Amino acid sequence: MVQLKNLLPEGVETLYGDEYAFKDEILNNVKETFRLFGYRQILTPTFEYLDLYKEMSGGINLKQMVKFISPQGDIMVLRPDATIPVARMAAKNYRDRDEYLKFFYTAPIFRQLEAQKGDEREFLQAGIEFFANPNPTCDAEVIAIGIKTLLDNGVKDFRIDLGQVDYLGSLLEEAEPDEQARKRIISLIESKNQQELKYYLDQRTIATHYKQLILNIITMYGIPEEVLPIAKECAVNTRMKEAINNCEQVYQILDDYGYKDYIIFDLGFTNPLNYYTGIIFKGYVANFGKAILQGGRYDQLTQNFGTYKPACGFGINVNYLVEVVSTSKSMESVACYTDYLILYEIKNRKQAFEISQQLQSKGLIAETDELKNIEKQIKSAKRRNIRDIIKIEKDIIETVSVIQNGKVNDIEEIWKNG
Repeated sequence: MVQLKNLLPEGVETLYGDEYAFKDEILNNVKETFRLFGYRQILTPTFEYLDLYKEMSGGINLKQMVKFISPQGDIMVLRPDATIPVARMAAKNYRDRDEYLKFFYTAPIFRQLEAQKGDEREFLQAGIEFFANPNPTCDAEVIAIGIKTLLDNGVKDFRIDLGQVDYLGSLLEEAEPDEQARKRIISLIESKNQQELKYYLDQRTIATHYKQLILNIITMYGIPEEVLPIAKECAVNTRMKEAINNCEQVYQILDDYGYKDYIIFDLGFTNPLNYYTGIIFKGYVANFGKAILQGGRYDQLTQNFGTYKPACGFGINVNYLVEVVSTSKSMESVACYTDYLILYEIKNRKQAFEISQQLQSKGLIAETDELKNIEKQIKSAKRRNIRDIIKIEKDIIETVSVIQNGKVNDIEEIWKNG
């Protein structure tokens, strides 16, 4: 006999009725927010050729991809990233069109992460991508939609960390020629480990004034009004100056949206998806240790597919969002239910089906079953959140209230309420 007890892989989820309904309501809220801003839903393949990700600049670490071999012998991967396939679609299907392209998607993402991290290997992501708009208004709109998405789901205590890849990137390119050393410095800056960063910089042959500037970047975290003056003073090249001006412009636009209080500047963080070229951001909810959403500007990505369409977008981890929302909103608010269970004797089966169809035509949820043991069926109806029973017995039709433990009601009330 096959042992089935351990056949559920790690890092995946199984959802049942009420749990799924709760997640589905949140997902529908997210999609509705995207639609209200003019974004159109799209679908990309669940699996792709490995070469799509292997041969382009930037993207997911190949070791994190879930791979399999096709019957034809090709190496395939389950979707490890949503943005790259959408960028391909924009580049290939809209190559000769200059107008703005606004897309949104909901899709499972698959990552082969380290087991000890406890992260999901499959999770649902929803996101938007805005193509062909290189302006700060585009960046601000994308961030504003991220904020609105959280607010529309009842999340209030959160912040958006806003950075710009060119600010730190251009400084390090100027100060440190070794790429591996730059990656190490970035890692120490992101962890805010000033002491270890200082120790590491002391081991490198970097000019003293650059070392001090790099150390200063750790302190460039906080409300924009406090960070901006320091960041401007420390901008020693044109790209750094342009980067901080870009941050300021986006912040001013977000102020016009009414969202400035959610923004924190962090000029020392990057993104592991190294196709980002400008504004980057992450969303964090209070008392929740992981980024619930993240995104940024990626102007060069579509060039991998033969055209140039500057873009900005973000993805939100719907699984994380559900976890956050469930701390303040009960699943009972969207629990699965049935309006009427119609119990019938065999001779009245056709009549029962006709009644169920009438109820369903009114938008009511109606089930049918053969009348057997009314006491047991009432108890079962309670457990399944069935609100009322219609009993057809000896050609008599009557309702039995589940909540009131079997009280018989007038059948005419059904049609009045319906």
